[in-house]
Amino acid sequence: GQGLIREALIELEHHGFVQRTPFSGTTVPTLSLEDAEQNFVVRIELEPLAFSLAVMRAGQGDIASLTELVEKTKVEAKAEDIEGFFESHLNFRKKVWELSGNRYVQQALERVVISLYALYLIRRSYNREGILQTIVECLEHQDRILDAFHRTDAQAARQVEREFLVRMKEYLGTRLVPEVLAAPVR
Repeated sequence: GQGLIREALIELEHHGFVQRTPFSGTTVPTLSLEDAEQNFVVRIELEPLAFSLAVMRAGQGDIASLTELVEKTKVEAKAEDIEGFFESHLNFRKKVWELSGNRYVQQALERVVISLYALYLIRRSYNREGILQTIVECLEHQDRILDAFHRTDAQAARQVEREFLVRMKEYLGTRLVPEVLAAPVR
């Protein structure tokens, strides 16, 4: 009943998907361009760390799992399944975060990054061609990251990830304009 709903809202609030205001209710937060840029500042510092840590800890089975996720994103990209692609691409990243072995980095990235992925899905009709070009760049990035994993080159993984994120941050104002209105949750 209500207890289950309350717990679900607390969990959503913990992940940054909703904001609770005492005596007013719960809303989906507005994420402005400035908010997205601030998220990227944190992400650009933390995610390359996670990728370099993961390279040093990953075994052949882990690399095989990452390769499967990359292949899935390629199938979805070819089909222009934007929602499926971003879900699989996020799963690839989450697997890398997990492989980092650092739960604090993993938790921080989940909080910062997942809201950005939601924006891509919400805004996919705003600039479809720009989003499709972003997908092409994500695929190239994944291949370069997998190469770094195969070579056990943590520094390359860190550099590839950082360069990719800096480029994605530059696209915020053109490919993705994150002006999402807050909507009450009922």
